[in-house]
Amino acid sequence: MVALQTVLRSNTNIARLPSGLVALFIGATSSGIGEGTLEHFAQHAPAPRIYSVARPQSAAAHEAVLASLRKSNPTTTITLITADISLVSEIDKIVAAVRQKETKLDIFVTSGGFMAFEGLDPSMSTRYYSPLRAAQLLLPLLNAALSPRILAVLAGGHEAQMNEDDLGLRDPANWSYWNAAVHAATMCTLSLERLTRRNPRLSIVHWYPGPVVTPGLAKWYKYGLTPPNQRSQDEGGTRGAFLATSDRYAVHGHGGLVPMPGGLGGVNKSGGGVFLVDADGESIDNEGVLAGYRERAVDAVVWSHTEKVWAECAARKDEL
Repeated sequence: MVALQTVLRSNTNIARLPSGLVALFIGATSSGIGEGTLEHFAQHAPAPRIYSVARPQSAAAHEAVLASLRKSNPTTTITLITADISLVSEIDKIVAAVRQKETKLDIFVTSGGFMAFEGLDPSMSTRYYSPLRAAQLLLPLLNAALSPRILAVLAGGHEAQMNEDDLGLRDPANWSYWNAAVHAATMCTLSLERLTRRNPRLSIVHWYPGPVVTPGLAKWYKYGLTPPNQRSQDEGGTRGAFLATSDRYAVHGHGGLVPMPGGLGGVNKSGGGVFLVDADGESIDNEGVLAGYRERAVDAVVWSHTEKVWAECAARKDEL
C-alpha cells in the first residue's frame, strides 16, 4: 500500500517539473475523482496548460471550479471545452480543440462515466467508446511529449468474462449494470494494451480507485448498498494526481515526471504492458483473465468492434 503521506510528499514535487506541461481531463466534473485529480495537479504544476471537458448542462458550474483553480495558481492556464462525451462524435471536437493550440500532450486523464442501475444507458460510451476514441486520436500529441501518460479511472484489474457474441450489449436481454461495467472495464484494458504495444514510450495506468465519496455514490445508497472502505474525494484526487505524475508508473526506461518516492518498490505491468492499479496504488494481477483473451486474439476482435462503433457514430452524425 502506498501511504497517503507518501502520495502527498510526491505531489509536492509536481511543482519541480518543467513548466508548461499540457494536460487534458475528460470527466473532471460533478465533484468526482477526475475533478479532484485536476485540482491537485493544477495547484502544484508550474504554468501548466490544462483543458477540461464539461457537458453543456454542467459547464457553468465547472467553470466556477476552474476559476477558483486559476486563482490558487495564477500561472495556470485552463481552457474549458464544452462537449457531451456520451456522444462519441463529440470526441473529435474535443481533440480538434486541443490540437489547434498544442503540439504535445503530456497527460491525459479520463474518468467519465456514471453508475446506472436500470435500463439501457450511455455508460458504455462515457466509460469506454469515447475515452478510447480520444486516446486514439491524441496519440500524435502524446508521442510528441517527453514522458506521455494516460490515466484511465475505471476498474483496472477487475476484468472478467465478456459476452463475446454481443460486445456492445445491444441485445436488451444481455444488458445489466454489472455486464455493462464488466464489458467497459475489460474492453478498456485490452484496447489500452493494444495502444501501449504500438506506442512503447506511452505509459498507461488503468486504475480502480475503489469507493470514493462523490455525488455518484449516492445512487448506491438509493438501492440500499453501502460500499466499504470509502475514501473522500480529496484523497481520491490526491491519489489520482500521484498516478498521473509519478515515475513509479512510467514504462521501463522512460521516466521524466516526478521521481519515485524512496522506500517504494516498483509495480508490475499486465502482460500487455498496462499498469493495472488498485485503490492503494499497487499493481493487480489479473492475468488469469487477460492472458486467455490475448492468446485467442480477443483484443483484436474488441478493437475491430470498437472501430465499427466509431464508424457507425460518425455516419449517424453525417446524416443529421
